Amino acid sequence: MPSFMGYEKSLQNQLEKKYEVTLLNCDQFDKAILDEYKKCSKFRWILRKIFLIIKEHDQERAEAKYLMQTLEKVNAAKNYYSVVFCINGSFLSDKFYQVIKERNPQARYIYYAWDDVRNLIKQSHIKLFDEKFAYNISECKKYNFSYCPMFVQNKTVGHNSEDIYDILFIGSAHSDRQKIADELYVKYGKKYRLFIYLYDPTHTNGRFCHDQPLTYEKYIEYMRKSKALIDVPQSTQEGPTTRSFDALLTKTKVITVNSYIKEYPIYSDNILIVDRNNIVIDDEFMNKPYIETGYQALTILEWLKKFNL
Repeated sequence: MPSFMGYEKSLQNQLEKKYEVTLLNCDQFDKAILDEYKKCSKFRWILRKIFLIIKEHDQERAEAKYLMQTLEKVNAAKNYYSVVFCINGSFLSDKFYQVIKERNPQARYIYYAWDDVRNLIKQSHIKLFDEKFAYNISECKKYNFSYCPMFVQNKTVGHNSEDIYDILFIGSAHSDRQKIADELYVKYGKKYRLFIYLYDPTHTNGRFCHDQPLTYEKYIEYMRKSKALIDVPQSTQEGPTTRSFDALLTKTKVITVNSYIKEYPIYSDNILIVDRNNIVIDDEFMNKPYIETGYQALTILEWLKKFNL
């Protein structure tokens, strides 16, 4: 699975109560693979748009460079693994999965997409799995996957008795988030108490950018003392981000640019959908209290039960 805000460690810790676990960061070589993937002429880049087989060949060629490095991280014994559980996994060579399957023919092969499948660099590896799940409801229908929302790392901690901030905006400084942060500050900096923290490892020194990410614990702490948080997923993302589920733990309202969230069980009066290109904060939404809905986020243990693990 990808390495993301400690989710992989939390999942590993829970699984280790029952299994011996080998954890492999499937995005370890993502930047190197993407660079390798783009090493082609303009002519091949154009052909790739026309002929899917060329695109798949270049991806596999880029990923295959790291095949031995990834295989060295897993046990080579015959039938060593009883479960092979992949989350996303698009930066690993298909050959890697084929070798694992040859070595462990009796294992369960479970796939979970916690990003939109159409946004992954490739999808060819998914066919090698027997049980398939996704966090995106529309893609579950499209690909005949089973729906399963993301898990949360914490238990319900509740909200502070008094808010220090009105609006919280925390995330990586990718896509248009820095632009949105600047616009929020100009438009609402005097009206609302804002806390904006964008993680930018490239040190571009934007107004709200920092070269270190907030810890998950700090992130939850800030949510507990904020009326609402701003949720800005990537522009091509349909499924809800983890923020929407973490907000349930702290009883914090959500302002999101993701209109697809209306199709999910998590949607409630605690969520305000706004236009990504013109965010307008509704005063009535900000002033009304958080409403208990009864919908609960899945703990890691509850989430694993969805896969019978």
